[in-house]
Parts: sequence; C-alpha cells; structure tokens
Amino acid sequence: MAVKLRLKRMGRTNLAFYRLNAMDSRSPRDGRVIEELGYYDPQAKDNAKQFVAKLDRCKHWLDQGAIPSETVSSLLKKNGLDHKQLRLPKPGKPKVVAAPAAPATAEKKADEQPQAEKPQAEKPKAEEAKAEA
Repeated sequence: MAVKLRLKRMGRTNLAFYRLNAMDSRSPRDGRVIEELGYYDPQAKDNAKQFVAKLDRCKHWLDQGAIPSETVSSLLKKNGLDHKQLRLPKPGKPKVVAAPAAPATAEKKADEQPQAEKPQAEKPKAEEAKAEA
C-alpha cells in the first residue's frame, strides 16, 4: 500500500480549511484516512494557528516511505521539518515554461507559408505557357 501525506478539504464554500492526513494513494481526496497528522487553516490570522502538525508523526510516516504532496512538502518545510522525501523545487532552477514551444510553432508556420506561396506562383506561369502553345 502506497501512503501519501495529503490535505483533506473540509469546511464550507469559500471558507475551506484542510486536515493533514496519511492516506492510501488510491483513496479519493476526502476519503478514508489512516492517521490525522494536523490541520491547515489558510484564513487564520495568527500564523502559529494557521498550520499545526504533529511533526514527530509526520517524520515517522516520511521515514516509512510516505510521499508528501507539493503543498504538504512546502508547509512542513516552513514549519521546520527537513527530510529527504520532501518534494521542493531546487533554488535557482525555475520550473519548465511552455513559452519556448510557442516560438517553435511560429517558426514552423513561417516555414509553411513560403511553401504554400511557391506552388501558387508557378501555376500562373504554367497557364501562360499553355496559352502560348
């Protein structure tokens, strides 16, 4: 069984809070929980009450091979837990952006246009040759 550390959404519309849970990776987001490890309330004004977690139990699950989500990884890192399983972006390496793919498609379009124009230019010459003959 693959265990993940994920956030379970609770609360009401536009006033959500989340519980930090150890869950089976195949279960749905708000599904059955193996163990509750804490909570995250993004609307709390006091930063100390915004994210509360049992760090010793989180470390235990990480040692057992649980895989945290990116959000959980960043919350645990900000709360002082440092572990090799935490999936955080490396500093100085920006995420891959899809922008380089767009100029490549623009270049292909530019290459296609002259090819489309060349046969059109040749057709009138062929028609002129037929008219002369």
